[in-house]
Amino acid sequence: MDTFDMKPEILYVSTYSPRKCGIATFTADLTNELMYLLKHEFEISVCALDKRANTDNYASPVTMVMDGCRLNSCIAGAEAINQNPAIKMVCIEHEFGLFGGNMGEYVLAFLSLLTKPFIIRFHTVLPDPDVERLKLVRSICLLADKVLVMTHHSHRLLVEDYNIQADKLAIIPHGTHFIPAANRGELRSKLHLNDKKILTTFGLLSPNKGIETGIKAMVKIAAEFPEAVYIILGNTHPNLVASEGEAYRESLEQLIRENNLTNNVKLVNEFIPTHILLSYLSLTDIYLFTSRDRNQAMSGTFMYAMSAGCPIISNAFVLADEMLDKDTGIIIESGDEDALADNAIYLLRNENIRQEMGKKAFMKTRNTMWGTVARKHAMLFYELMKKQLPTYDNNLAAL
Repeated sequence: MDTFDMKPEILYVSTYSPRKCGIATFTADLTNELMYLLKHEFEISVCALDKRANTDNYASPVTMVMDGCRLNSCIAGAEAINQNPAIKMVCIEHEFGLFGGNMGEYVLAFLSLLTKPFIIRFHTVLPDPDVERLKLVRSICLLADKVLVMTHHSHRLLVEDYNIQADKLAIIPHGTHFIPAANRGELRSKLHLNDKKILTTFGLLSPNKGIETGIKAMVKIAAEFPEAVYIILGNTHPNLVASEGEAYRESLEQLIRENNLTNNVKLVNEFIPTHILLSYLSLTDIYLFTSRDRNQAMSGTFMYAMSAGCPIISNAFVLADEMLDKDTGIIIESGDEDALADNAIYLLRNENIRQEMGKKAFMKTRNTMWGTVARKHAMLFYELMKKQLPTYDNNLAAL
């Protein structure tokens, strides 16, 4: 095909399926929606962040693999992107652990060599940066055409703690899925959850998720509601498996046995596909968020639970502070199993309050549907691209 006939391409640089991590799932959900929305205008492709040896694991829309932890791979990746005339814009999903060097500084080698315009999204923004982190984040922001964050809190930190100009930043929330009305009775039967009060937690397991707090709270909850079941969905985090095997999951299983909770706590050792997760969430009476990281900027599982109409009991962290109030959920201090148990019992006793809380959580996430989020990205793409080609102005008006 002649270069002039090529459909312009937007390249995402991110982890991607089949790699098991939250950012991979996020990127798959977003790019799937963008492919549908922009199918007549752009190709959407992905540069997967992974070891080069794993290249054969990937299929379309992945067109290249770059090892962010190897400096020479970052340099070669930038050069390959620069030499591809179809690529008109690059979008990078940033997390410090995805790139090598001190605090992931290899990302700078990649970004500084790029000759294409690029957008970068910070999935984590930490307060009170030391000199090195401040320098790294400021350098990334200076190089970028636009910097995306998903919460007002992250936006405020970048302006106040990192001295980034507000006009360089944009807030686009984490997307959520439409959950079709399901036959809940049939679904409960299929998942062997008939007549159960269901509490749920979802995500890759690691000690900082605080799952022990939820298990210990179940002693008190199960004494009041013997039919209550706490379902913990997800594999152990691959990095933890690599360093210590399944010792952490085994410690949770032992905690369950020691507290005589084998009928009340279920560990589902699988990486749960989104459509199955949504099924579990549609049956969930209360979603528990027990992560110990107060500075966690975003949680896809938290947003999915809200959008599914689940009342949430959450440890205090920045997203909970931004999204929850007395009408949409309950915030407790990290590690307080008694507060978790008492609030869960209160909600399970008061069905009207629980259902009203779930409805208000659902309503609060209506502007975060993946289709809406994708349109916000598309408008941003056109705005940045019209600086290169004025014809993109017409496309912007059509969105």
